[in-house]
Amino acid sequence: MAESGNLTNNGTHITYRPDTVTYSIVACFAIILCLLGMIGNAIVAWILVFNIKRTKYTVYILNLAVADFFYLFFVTVVLLLMVDKMLNQKSPTSTALLALEIMYDFGYGAGMLFLTAISVERCLSVLFPIWYKCYRPKHLSSITCGFIWLLGALLSLLDNFICPPQSFMASTKECTGIQIFSTVLTFVIIIPLMLLSSFILIYIIKTSSSKSRAPKIYIAIIITVLVFLISVAPIRLLWSLLFFKSFTNQMSAMAFFFATTYCTAFNSSANPFIYFFVGRQRKKRFGGSISGALSRVFKDDETEQTTDGNTTSVSMN
Repeated sequence: MAESGNLTNNGTHITYRPDTVTYSIVACFAIILCLLGMIGNAIVAWILVFNIKRTKYTVYILNLAVADFFYLFFVTVVLLLMVDKMLNQKSPTSTALLALEIMYDFGYGAGMLFLTAISVERCLSVLFPIWYKCYRPKHLSSITCGFIWLLGALLSLLDNFICPPQSFMASTKECTGIQIFSTVLTFVIIIPLMLLSSFILIYIIKTSSSKSRAPKIYIAIIITVLVFLISVAPIRLLWSLLFFKSFTNQMSAMAFFFATTYCTAFNSSANPFIYFFVGRQRKKRFGGSISGALSRVFKDDETEQTTDGNTTSVSMN
């Protein structure tokens, strides 16, 4: 994790640099954003587990909410440790920092993969309705979610052990391989799949008859993908360009870190609010209860109101 000069000790007291106070305030606002996102994702997970009948599709939403909560929690811990270091000169051990980075990279990567799986799953149900209703494996959602958790953990471990910050700055061969793989995975596979799926859903909405409303879940997916593309994709591109020396970072390392943190935290925090506003009742000013709003989002496809097994990959029972 890149750090700037934080504090200077004059022997008898600590003198705070202006940028130390500024970055501490910025970190506190980021913590507030993360806490709001954690609350929202926790509410979504709770409602999906206890209040809404489980379907093939809500399994993905539940796992996405858990991944986003996981990511936001560890980002909050990192930010709290950073503020403590800037104000009190208490530095966590390198092992603790490595563990935290592995955990929040794990949550971030898993969340991105879950969003891709959600988009592709809904797209397949539209393009191949007969296969989806009759031949789709019963436990496909749970199997896919379990695979995503394993893949997210593997990617996080590889990134942090093979390409730590020192290797990233030195552009080692091993780190170059990891960055090429990550760039290809993000910009050749994940983002094109999201875009293609979203365009198909938009086409379905535009061509559907005026009498039949487009399922709210279609709208929720499109907005969620759009938020990801706006908030996270440019940051991922800048990190790739920075590594391959195609982009000269004129900001301080700390400022660039906070820009990245705000964008990714906003993306992980936005989904619960998207579900609520898409599912709210228009006639009511505040749209009724959160549970009711989520139910309206996830009940549109009546053909999927069958349980995808009794467990999800979150519980792994």
